Amino acid sequence: MNTQEKLLTRNPRADMLVDLVELASGILLVGFLWTHMLFVAAILLGVTTFDRLSAFLDEYYLSYIGIPFILLVALVHIVVAGRRIPNKWKEQRIILRHSKMLGHTDTWIWVFQTITGMAILVLAGIHVWMVLTGWPIRAVTSAGRIQSFLWFYIILLLAGEYHAGFGLYRQFVKWGWINRHTIGAVLKTITVIIVALGAVTLWAFMRLGGAQ
Repeated sequence: MNTQEKLLTRNPRADMLVDLVELASGILLVGFLWTHMLFVAAILLGVTTFDRLSAFLDEYYLSYIGIPFILLVALVHIVVAGRRIPNKWKEQRIILRHSKMLGHTDTWIWVFQTITGMAILVLAGIHVWMVLTGWPIRAVTSAGRIQSFLWFYIILLLAGEYHAGFGLYRQFVKWGWINRHTIGAVLKTITVIIVALGAVTLWAFMRLGGAQ
């Protein structure tokens, strides 16, 4: 057990508290991710609609409050969710070997949750940096960025939605709120819809970028 895990899980009560923080921060981040996708998909209604929505968020300081808040929530989630991830290569190899031996779906979901979580940490950081350095957010600048880094955004879309959907699935199963088959089917459907919406949105931005 590493030092971080010892500090965060010294007793059952502390472990329960950390699990609740992980749950709350995860739900907030998934809510943000899906809401963000709906906002970005405003480009499907036209450049004017997208720019007006962006200007509205800036005018009422929603962007300036929301971005730091989400970054803080993400930082908290990284700390609490990452406490059980092995940080040594030897431990990681043991987990992979056991996953292959067990062949259990939920075990592999956890493995890919870890992989996509690490990927999102890097990709989302780059995305935020690109957005902030190109502020304010406008349809034309967003289209140019997506046209230049299309594969980056495709990977970010897939990793983000996988992590969000299956992350919620693992939490619901963990707390025993809903039957795993029911919640699995619901979240898979939502994930497919969000990914499809994201793909169409990327296509719209590519068309806009090509028209410039």
